[in-house]
Amino acid sequence: MTAPPLVLQWGRERYMIKYDYEDLRETTLGQFKEVCREVTATMKDDASPLAYYGIYPGASVKLIGRKEDAEKRAPPTKEEREEHALIHKIDDISNEACDRLSSPMQAYLTNAQLYMDQFGANAAGGIDDKALLKIKAGERKKLTDTYKMVNETLMQYLLKVDDIVCPADADKARQRRKQAVRQLQAWMDQMDRKRDSVDQSEATVPQ
Repeated sequence: MTAPPLVLQWGRERYMIKYDYEDLRETTLGQFKEVCREVTATMKDDASPLAYYGIYPGASVKLIGRKEDAEKRAPPTKEEREEHALIHKIDDISNEACDRLSSPMQAYLTNAQLYMDQFGANAAGGIDDKALLKIKAGERKKLTDTYKMVNETLMQYLLKVDDIVCPADADKARQRRKQAVRQLQAWMDQMDRKRDSVDQSEATVPQ
């Protein structure tokens, strides 16, 4: 059975638009508007009666939209404001840790690798010269001091994040806190791995 055409009335004009039942199930309102624009050249007056847009008894209209769009227009609740404040606090801690420690962490990782290349087991013939041993001791102390400073500072930031209490229903804030903890812990793990590599390189240096 052939479906009757959709009749679009625009002022005194009538336009016949063919839609079968499958089309009515698949076509969105936005797509329908585009068709109407092509036919009538304009379809901007939202105050016009539906008859002007070809909507008649028995016609199917599929509406596409998201509930959250309407929710965004509503003023935030007290709980939402409090959760946003928690997220902002967590982000401040993470950003401060990154700004403060990125350079010393990178310096430690780079200098630790240089130390292993120069003084580790692969250094040709080991180190016998007293002057070189003194240089090695000085470089080793710099590495140790930098590691302690970065590690202790990371621990301080980790404790700050842990101290933030998120309500049971503050899912976004809790997720952001978990992300911050994981990032700080990842930096600590990276520092620890490089420190262990330095220790291992010294343990295998010929005595």
